Amino acid sequence: MSKFLTLQRLNQPWLISQPIFNQLRDTINAWDDNIVAEETPDETYTQSNGMALLSLKGTMMKNPTAIERAFLGATCTYALTNQIKEIKNNPAIQGVLLDVDSGGGSVQGVIEASEALRGLHEQKPVVTFTDGLMASASYWVGSQATSIVASPSARVGSIGVYVPVVDYKQQYAEQGISVEVITNKDGIYKGAGLEGTTLSEKQKSQIQEEVEDIYMDFKNSVLLSRKVPSDAMQGQAFMGKRASEKNLVDAVGSFEDAIYLLSKEINFRR
Repeated sequence: MSKFLTLQRLNQPWLISQPIFNQLRDTINAWDDNIVAEETPDETYTQSNGMALLSLKGTMMKNPTAIERAFLGATCTYALTNQIKEIKNNPAIQGVLLDVDSGGGSVQGVIEASEALRGLHEQKPVVTFTDGLMASASYWVGSQATSIVASPSARVGSIGVYVPVVDYKQQYAEQGISVEVITNKDGIYKGAGLEGTTLSEKQKSQIQEEVEDIYMDFKNSVLLSRKVPSDAMQGQAFMGKRASEKNLVDAVGSFEDAIYLLSKEINFRR
């Protein structure tokens, strides 16, 4: 059942870099659904000397299954939002370092997590750091921090949205299989993308409209926190130095540099 549920997710809008999505799809297709994965608790943030360290790692999903956690390294956006809210309400925490290494994930829960982080940084300084990937959904969330630091080899950006639709109609026809979808007369969007069928023009337009709506939310959210030029929001990712030139990050540096910057931000607000 968990493999079936995960395959269903693949037909939803995604905020994820293309190579990570391809790896995700191949992993899902290859796994044995008879394998039982142990349920792992959501990671909680750690705190020391008035600072909280919060991790955002792996594929972002809302309420991932145990097998998605085990095989995809999935992180729960719902749990992330709750952790951000806990930190906001914790008077012992004066600042937050968000450590990111994620190629993004599904749309569900991302808007809520980004809004929660924006609300947190309005109350306490938040520095986002990445030395790996901060792409798509993870950039949407991480961009709501007070400042962003990326290592020289990190890849940052991938601002965009897509819905993967695979058309198997020709393959089915070669096998002598024909798929007919019978819906109620008004259900012109019902059954869109079913395997063995081709999307109608109206169905394509409806999916395109949804993608554009999500993209505008993504773009406007980034622009609330940063002045990123339009030519850096076309779905591409940049390494550290170029990401800084495009204002996707504030500085290129190490984890220690991010900690130092957060300390300065905390002292400035005192």
